[in-house]
Amino acid sequence: MRILFITAYFPPCQYGWGYMRICEQVADGLAERGHEVAVLTSTYRDGPEVKQYPVYRHLTIEPDWLLPESPARQFFFGRKQREEAAVSHLHQTIAQFQPDVLFVWDAFGLSDVMLREAENSAVPVAYYFANYLPEFPGGYVHYWSSANSHPLVKLAKLPVSLLAKAMLAREGKPIKLKYEHTISVSDYVRQRLLSQNLIGPDAIVAPNAVDLEMFRGDPRQPEPDEPLRCLVAGRVAPEKGIHTILHAFGQLHEKGQLQNISLTILGKGTAEYKEYLKQLVVRYQLEKFTNFAEPVSIEAMPTVLAEHDLLLLPSEWDEPLSCSMLEAMAAGLMVIGTTRGGSGEALFHGQTGLTFADGDPEALAKQLLAVLQDRSLIARLAKAGKVEVETHFNMDVSVSRIEDYLQELVGEKTAVPH
Repeated sequence: MRILFITAYFPPCQYGWGYMRICEQVADGLAERGHEVAVLTSTYRDGPEVKQYPVYRHLTIEPDWLLPESPARQFFFGRKQREEAAVSHLHQTIAQFQPDVLFVWDAFGLSDVMLREAENSAVPVAYYFANYLPEFPGGYVHYWSSANSHPLVKLAKLPVSLLAKAMLAREGKPIKLKYEHTISVSDYVRQRLLSQNLIGPDAIVAPNAVDLEMFRGDPRQPEPDEPLRCLVAGRVAPEKGIHTILHAFGQLHEKGQLQNISLTILGKGTAEYKEYLKQLVVRYQLEKFTNFAEPVSIEAMPTVLAEHDLLLLPSEWDEPLSCSMLEAMAAGLMVIGTTRGGSGEALFHGQTGLTFADGDPEALAKQLLAVLQDRSLIARLAKAGKVEVETHFNMDVSVSRIEDYLQELVGEKTAVPH
């Protein structure tokens, strides 16, 4: 097959994070299996091109939050020309590469006008979702509907917002994309989108795959006199539920049950939420137990994981499927977490880790106390979690499912009717 990936960000790039990295691994995996691969992506690049297959960097992000210009200015100045340019680049790339299938990996920020053009082309289109994109209107429609939620700011900008919405309506937006052929990161995402009739019925699941070469390690069982090293990694945001950990630590500390344990909070977040967390640390007198750390590169994460015993996943939103959870399990850490969204498809209570209800510090404190009192739980559950990831969440499994699905689409397109 000749597969053209269309994605917002592609390495080498300092944006896009895990979604971008997994896209690259899938593209590499398909190329290694003998398929012809190319990538059409945004102009963002941070370093020299190193791929053996072509990477076309022509697209703009709409709206682009990384630019100094506000999304409002981007909307009123040059937007139509950028949309036309994106369509032109799509046609030029299709003409140059002659793909059998278009594989849209990360459509957030890509022009809906271009994606509609792709869906209306003679080439079949498949989407990959590690998010809930079909639930959202196009980028600028969403921006003008949700931006500036503070009542006073919203009132001040109401006339501009009304003008923008009127312009979008005249342009026939939001554009309703078909999303006829899709691959979801978890069965939760697939079922959620199917239940709203947002995607086609032939949707399949190909989970986030872990780079088992990068993330590997033996499960560890800390001795009773060794500190139990806990880690929470990712965005430091309210929906990630980090405050629940501190409340749970606080409850254990007040009862004198918080012994030989530490917590590292690794990641970026808003100043307001970080300040709230630091106030909880002071309130519960957790200073000697807690450390705030800046995020590290993906290359450095295996070293960070090797320095910890336990990953805490206190999410209070529907995680499509947590990359950090899978990577930690592959690296030999035990996980204590919530099962919101797709996380429950890998994290099973008492089997591959321990679970608790989101937003329930008492329940988390109970699970923490269980491992503090019985360190053998850590090695046993970490080992089972590692086997789970290696068996069901490895790159070969995901690439095979994606390959079979795309080949079926290409076969349907090229089959000669009887």
